[in-house]
Amino acid sequence: MVSRQMRFVNRRTLLWIAVLPLSALRSECSSAHSFKHGSIAIGHAWALPTPLSEGQIFMPLVNNGKTEDALLTARSEICSFIELRSNNRYDDPPYQRFKLKPGKPFPMRPTAHHLRMIGLRDPLVVGDSFSVILDFEFTGEIAIDVMVEEKPGD
Repeated sequence: MVSRQMRFVNRRTLLWIAVLPLSALRSECSSAHSFKHGSIAIGHAWALPTPLSEGQIFMPLVNNGKTEDALLTARSEICSFIELRSNNRYDDPPYQRFKLKPGKPFPMRPTAHHLRMIGLRDPLVVGDSFSVILDFEFTGEIAIDVMVEEKPGD
């Protein structure tokens, strides 16, 4: 008998298998975009609009390799620095890394794992986009585009 948790994991994995190839067709849909960097698949990256000096970035990650990797840092010219966070309780210390286990999706979404931008130089407005450099422990760096949206895919 398959446990409820295992069925959920299997459904999530099947969803990733179905969605990632479709999102790679970014020319078909102007707001959807994804990236591949070595064995790391990076889904649609988006940020919430904000008039404040802080913001949040979200994206799904999947390590399609056979060994663990980790997201170590992120940086962008639009802010002073970026922290790795797991919730909106900013009195807790930031993470040093987001571990990416082989074959296991690592989602980022509001009130869960995300990248916290501190010291934004300008407000984030729906429709804007900006570049972020992600640094992975073994895969290295990649520059990605982040879309400012109310919710992913807007």
